[in-house]
Amino acid sequence: EAQSQASGGGGWTVAGGKGGSSVMPPFPEGLKRKLKALNYPELDSVSLTGQDYCKIVLWLEEEKIRYLDKLDRKPLRDFSRGWYTAVADYAKELGIPADNLSEKDGKSKLQLLNALTNVATHDIYRDKVEAEELEVSSNAGPALVRDSRQLVVLLNGLNHLLDQFSLPQLPEDAPDSDILAGLKCIHARVCSPNVDKGGQPLNLDTLPIGVPIDDPEVRRAAAVLRVMHGLELQQLQVNINHVINELQSLTADPKTDSRLGRVGR
Repeated sequence: EAQSQASGGGGWTVAGGKGGSSVMPPFPEGLKRKLKALNYPELDSVSLTGQDYCKIVLWLEEEKIRYLDKLDRKPLRDFSRGWYTAVADYAKELGIPADNLSEKDGKSKLQLLNALTNVATHDIYRDKVEAEELEVSSNAGPALVRDSRQLVVLLNGLNHLLDQFSLPQLPEDAPDSDILAGLKCIHARVCSPNVDKGGQPLNLDTLPIGVPIDDPEVRRAAAVLRVMHGLELQQLQVNINHVINELQSLTADPKTDSRLGRVGR
């Protein structure tokens, strides 16, 4: 349907107007792998130029994100002069910065596409969790608040390393959770897994337990209980952070559809 819309635009294409052209960076392999994981059907033709780029954005909305109603997607299907304006407005509704999005701005186009694939992946994961199709591990690491910006000072150096490894770079407003994920990716590629050296052994005899106990065996048992209690408190904090993040995601976008019984979809 998108192809028929584009072919009826009087000879205009978003690749370069009428006869124009622009040089774009190559399509990152990391982003291509994300589209492959989402089952994008035209991986051989992915590009940051022309209708190939427009098709990716349209496909992500129609097949994965589904934020707009079917009739409201019409501007995204019309690959004409106003397409980038319509996509910028659509991105703002999703909370994705797209002020500089244009036909010739390869960096903005790449950032938008990377953000849309992240949204699509998150939505699919959330749907599978709600349908109990996935088993969520209870040993997850500490959750980061979605809008935290404490690691922003590392962003420039991290993007340089991501570029060296041909991985998608992070946008300037990336939250700490994305920056931490990027650091883990670099760490996994730079540091080989250490299988020979184990962790530092825990000495139960010297571990503070908070109560005076003379019997060494009882003291060790109390130390084990103290460690287990600490782990339970840590997991409790993780669960609290997760609930807070979910509440923030619901209250950040009050758009509702009573027919679906869900918020923001």
